[in-house]
Amino acid sequence: MASTKTEGPELKKMIKLGKKQTLPFAFCPGKKMEEHVVMIDRRKNPTILGKAAKAEGTAPKVSFGTFEVKGKIVEMTCERVVPKMAKTLKMYFKTQKISVNVVILDADGNTLESEIEELPFDPEFDGDDQDTDAEVNTDDVNTVTDEETDSDTAPAFDAKALAARLKAIQPAIMGAPAPAAEKLKAAMGAAVSQIKADDLTKADQTITALETAIAKLGATAPAAPPPPAPGAPDARALAARASSLKQTIDSMAEPAKGKLLAALGTAAKSIKAQDLPAADQMLTKIEAAVNKQQTGAAETTDPNAAKWAAAEAKLQPLVDKAMTEKRGDLDGINRAFNYAKDMAADGAFDKALASVPRIAELLKAAQTATTTAAADEARESIPDNVVPYVKSRLAWIKTRQSLQKELESLKSAIDAATRDVEGLEEVSSKSSVLFDYLDGIDTDLEDTLEKLVEAPDGPAREALKSQARDIIATYRGVLDSPFFHDVDENGFVQTNIRGSALQSLDEVSTALAA
Repeated sequence: MASTKTEGPELKKMIKLGKKQTLPFAFCPGKKMEEHVVMIDRRKNPTILGKAAKAEGTAPKVSFGTFEVKGKIVEMTCERVVPKMAKTLKMYFKTQKISVNVVILDADGNTLESEIEELPFDPEFDGDDQDTDAEVNTDDVNTVTDEETDSDTAPAFDAKALAARLKAIQPAIMGAPAPAAEKLKAAMGAAVSQIKADDLTKADQTITALETAIAKLGATAPAAPPPPAPGAPDARALAARASSLKQTIDSMAEPAKGKLLAALGTAAKSIKAQDLPAADQMLTKIEAAVNKQQTGAAETTDPNAAKWAAAEAKLQPLVDKAMTEKRGDLDGINRAFNYAKDMAADGAFDKALASVPRIAELLKAAQTATTTAAADEARESIPDNVVPYVKSRLAWIKTRQSLQKELESLKSAIDAATRDVEGLEEVSSKSSVLFDYLDGIDTDLEDTLEKLVEAPDGPAREALKSQARDIIATYRGVLDSPFFHDVDENGFVQTNIRGSALQSLDEVSTALAA
């Protein structure tokens, strides 16, 4: 798939467009700032963008979903998240000359992370925003004086009392109209930081400014919602409908699945905000769309879908064989076949089928071709005495990929088992922590083995062997942790994570001893 990495002025343009519409995105973090991959496309499904970002990025983890911009807050509703996403993205946006705050939500609209502070006015980014009659007087919020109060006359402030005052006005702040809410939230965050830093005098000034601003807005903390009138939507009933719909939508195919889940996320936000009529209306629309999708599946299914499935089933083993034997134009085969699969994933089965003759032509040529010159050169450049290192390195790389896939299967099984269990609703949004356990099993071993292959026989190679053995010992220590001892007895799905890793490390150790 061609790169669609979004950066620079184009990224700023797309983020600004998020003020007017919800947009799909994907994010693959890199080890360095310049290695981060952000992709935004108005037409592509988030899942497809996620695959593209992962292919272009340097990390195995990727996040994707949709986002919208409210004032200076980029609110990202994620189908999958990566650790420290809000902080990482905010810093990255800053390098792209985009000064925004970031809030990360799960698919149900629950806040997972947030990085919010008061930000300067950007004429290029904020110039189109319209002021409202409810605009906060920034003098009330920001006029926290820098004058130091003499310690002998400074009033004594109690941190608990200040926190209580802040908590009392929090509902009014959260319910304030945009763009006032953004400034109020930023000031509220500043007050929290000042209390934590024990700077109670400034905290009092900030909270007083907030109280003054809220009074001018006429905002008050919302009262407890009255009991629903007969026939009016009920929050619990709406939540139950949403849960039932999610289970049905999860079993559907893309692109309908992604669109309906995004709509369901909007309904969940309305339920959380107690905007029950809006939630009821949205759920009704989603139910109608689901029913139409199910009842009309026979009529609306693209007849080319079955044809592509049959073609892909025939092509895949031939492509795998060409890759294994290194015969023919491998780059051309990969490009053509991956393009066809991407088109099918987007629902463009006609375009996928149109690529089949070209793929078949390349595969036919590969059957009669000798191994490529690059393959011959690579094979001949490897001395016989380092072949065991090469083989064990490739086997270890394959094992690491297998560990990732097995943890993905475990996560999926856990999410499916806990999705509708009362009290365990948040498990799916937190189960990605499983992948953190692989952080200790990094690429150091394969990198060292690669250097070992290139090193001449002698002291340099022996030093690399010793380094590789130390890395193996470190990995074994990680695999001896309680998590890896218990993971294959998880009770959700059958795995062999620890056993396969230890076996592969034994193979590397044997190669090093040769």
